[in-house]
Amino acid sequence: MSFMGKVGFAVAAFGLAAGSVLGAGSASAAGDQWASIALSDSQAIYGIGVNEASADAARAAAIADCHLSDCRVVKTWANGCGVMVQSENTLAWATGATRADAERKAYENLAERHPAALLANTGSAGLSGTVLVDAICTANAR
Repeated sequence: MSFMGKVGFAVAAFGLAAGSVLGAGSASAAGDQWASIALSDSQAIYGIGVNEASADAARAAAIADCHLSDCRVVKTWANGCGVMVQSENTLAWATGATRADAERKAYENLAERHPAALLANTGSAGLSGTVLVDAICTANAR
């Protein structure tokens, strides 16, 4: 994703709850493909690393793709998908074995912070203003 494309979503990333942002996978096994998302604390910028051989490599790639010195990793996973969703000034993300699993969990996480966002997952997206920001899947995701 280009740097300018990342600027397009309006989110106050620095306002997110710290308890839900850090994620780590299990020890790397042969054949695992890792992915990671990094967010800037000061601007609406994010970066991704995907299809990396290790969690550390995925985190480094996401930080590099974010392009800003205040970017921090918010989620890292292996062999699956990560999804970011947004409603108003609230951003949430989740991971799952499939994109559908990750989307469902991300909307549930968003609804915890912004209750009207759950409408987006039940067919009334126009009313809640919820949008899918990005979906990142490793090549071996189910």
